[in-house]
Amino acid sequence: MAEKAKQELGEKLDIRREALIRLLKDPNEEVRQMAASALERLDGMNNLPKIMERYKNGDKQTRLKAIYALGKLGGEEVLPVLIHALENQEEDIRASAIRVLGELKEPSTLPALILRLNDPSITIQTMVAEALGNFRHPNLAGHLIPLLKRGNKYLLIAVLESLGKLNAVSALEEIIKLLEHSEPEVRKTAAKVLGQLQTRE
Repeated sequence: MAEKAKQELGEKLDIRREALIRLLKDPNEEVRQMAASALERLDGMNNLPKIMERYKNGDKQTRLKAIYALGKLGGEEVLPVLIHALENQEEDIRASAIRVLGELKEPSTLPALILRLNDPSITIQTMVAEALGNFRHPNLAGHLIPLLKRGNKYLLIAVLESLGKLNAVSALEEIIKLLEHSEPEVRKTAAKVLGQLQTRE
């Protein structure tokens, strides 16, 4: 039964590939570019089972490559593996998954990313804070503002940058406090973000 389903999927991919290949001769350049992009994704989806297998059974380097390959493919099919990678014991694996999910900006992955704000690694916390700014979701500010009380310079800068992207006016009071921070980079970033919040309509 599984073999039959696999065969049917392969046939559907072939039909789509043939249609898109014909479109590569379209007189409109933008249509040709879109057809080429769609073909690239189809070919990637054909390799999805292999990529997932490499993530599941490969060594650390193979798994890292698989995560980035999944990010390049995108789509809902790759999200479960990337979310699972957030729980991996290896910090590098978690970090790669965060980076990829931040680039994909899929709202359904937000709960899993938010959980990692309490990761034991300050590097992971910082990467998540940075990734959340890509989502432009107004409710995220409430998860980021408490992090401004943590001491790490790089975490503070990442949080400030994301609050700026989110136009988090609710963080105004906490950001102003950081103008007195001992680290010049933190003060500089806080000043920049205050300017962003004030100039946006």
